[in-house]
Amino acid sequence: MEGFSQAAENNKTSILDVLRDWLKPDACVLEIGSGSGQHAIHFSQALPNIQWQPSDRSEVQSLLQSNTQVYGSSNLLAPITLDLSSPQWPNTQIDAVYSANVLHIVSTDLCEIMIKGAAQCLQAGGLFIIYGPFRYGGSFTAPSNAEFDDWLRARIPNSGIRDFEWVDELARAGDLVLQEDRSMPANNQCLIFQKQ
Repeated sequence: MEGFSQAAENNKTSILDVLRDWLKPDACVLEIGSGSGQHAIHFSQALPNIQWQPSDRSEVQSLLQSNTQVYGSSNLLAPITLDLSSPQWPNTQIDAVYSANVLHIVSTDLCEIMIKGAAQCLQAGGLFIIYGPFRYGGSFTAPSNAEFDDWLRARIPNSGIRDFEWVDELARAGDLVLQEDRSMPANNQCLIFQKQ
């Protein structure tokens, strides 16, 4: 697979456990920031009754489309372009929005757009599932996360590991209520919000 990520390979099993616990069997899921499509391919194969909609910026569409065409299953939909800096969200309301390792690599403004956009396109009862590292009460959960945060902020302006409380506040403003905050391997979390 082009653009293979060892991190995505390492976390796919634990994330799949969360998806199995929370997604309804015939859910339609929009993934934000699909990258190479590694998660989309794995999750759609493991959950054959769901419809998985990968998306990413135009710059990575060629890679994403190539991988999903070669390795994708019939329930993996053709990738769509979704750029948070000029978002055009799907018109139809969907059952779940999923995003892994996006909040900390985009700017603060784009984080807000992503959370608000997810809230708008989810139907009542729909889920917003976010995977990645977070801070709690202004503190990192591990020294390695603090080092990662320094590295991120040196590379990308206004990026960095987000405060859980800030994310939760933005989510609640969009009628998204936290249902679970699950500890994951490698000092990550999986947050599950539900649209009221």
